[in-house]
Amino acid sequence: MTRLTTIAACLAASALAASAYAEGQAEIAAKLNEEGKTLMFANKFPEASAKFRAAVARVPEPGYFINLCTSLFQEGKFGEALTACNAVANNNPNAEQRSKADKLSGRIKDEAKAQGITAEALGGGQSPGDPTLDCAATPNDSRCEAPPKLNDVCKTNPRDPSCGGAAPDPNGTPPPPQPRYAVGRPPSGTGVFVSTTPDNKYTWTLGIDLFGGGGSVGQTDYYGNATTGIRLKGDYMLNPATRFGAQAYLQITHFGQGDMQSALVDSLDIFDLGIAAYKHLCPNGMQRLCLTPLAGVQLAMMSPAGASDGTGSQVFNYAALGGRLELGAHFAFGTRYEHVLGAMVGLNVYSKVFSGPEDTTDMLTIAEAGLDKGGAAAYIGVGYTYRFRTPLGSAPFITLE
Repeated sequence: MTRLTTIAACLAASALAASAYAEGQAEIAAKLNEEGKTLMFANKFPEASAKFRAAVARVPEPGYFINLCTSLFQEGKFGEALTACNAVANNNPNAEQRSKADKLSGRIKDEAKAQGITAEALGGGQSPGDPTLDCAATPNDSRCEAPPKLNDVCKTNPRDPSCGGAAPDPNGTPPPPQPRYAVGRPPSGTGVFVSTTPDNKYTWTLGIDLFGGGGSVGQTDYYGNATTGIRLKGDYMLNPATRFGAQAYLQITHFGQGDMQSALVDSLDIFDLGIAAYKHLCPNGMQRLCLTPLAGVQLAMMSPAGASDGTGSQVFNYAALGGRLELGAHFAFGTRYEHVLGAMVGLNVYSKVFSGPEDTTDMLTIAEAGLDKGGAAAYIGVGYTYRFRTPLGSAPFITLE
């Protein structure tokens, strides 16, 4: 009974040790993979390839092979890249990973063809349907290095790099030639890859805000104090390292009827065209939540009492200058922090109108409209923004795992 207990304890200890070892290898591989992705975005592709190679050597995850394929492609090592992509199919990929590897393989072959290079997968990464390359049997194959001479340096120094680390046969038979992978120029263009690592760094965005508040614009009691509005906006990250960017926006703000009860004026609509600068402040350990101060200037086109032209279309014939100050809190979610919900408080300020309609026969003068005085309106609002990681007008070809 004691012997059985001892054996069982030994087996359990061995199983736990094996499990701990496997878990340790997985953690190391994941860390290497993340380091490789960081190097990719620093355009250090050879260093990234080394990290991904080390990751797949520890844990042959299909995602790591996809990343290795991508980094090798960025180096212009088309043959090795195809080998890595083909290895994806041999390591139980899901449907999305299999599709991604096939898509990337096609892109690599197209780039190689454009450079006049024939690229094929060699070695262990070959897909099951590929013909086996045997350099020993077919040493003249263009994909194999020329066989070394019998009395070359490999006989006296088998560890010479040119010998591939293989010792010569005692009978003088040279080691089999090593496969020669197709190499070309790095692919041209941008947007080949994008990381799935969320970091609140993006290239550009599109978004919408709804806001409401109170204030006063124009002469006293000409227009109401309550406001509602909508804003369409687009951001561009000028400096990802500091999270500093610029925003272009269009917004419409509506002021209700004032206390004058005049037949000439009752409400005011303001159409703003503006540009602003902003900076994300994201605390350590809370990358999903950022505070964003913003300051902007805008051209304000005003339409008192819903002024319209002869066809009934609303016109904005009164021009003023404006400014916008805002503090927003933004919460990002999604696999790449691509979705953002925001809440903000802000202030729109306006100068007096400096330009009105030329023909005042059917239009109010600036003074009659009460717009010979500026004003301001505070607001609170909510919004949604979608972030893009690639250059404006393009889409990523592949997503790093």
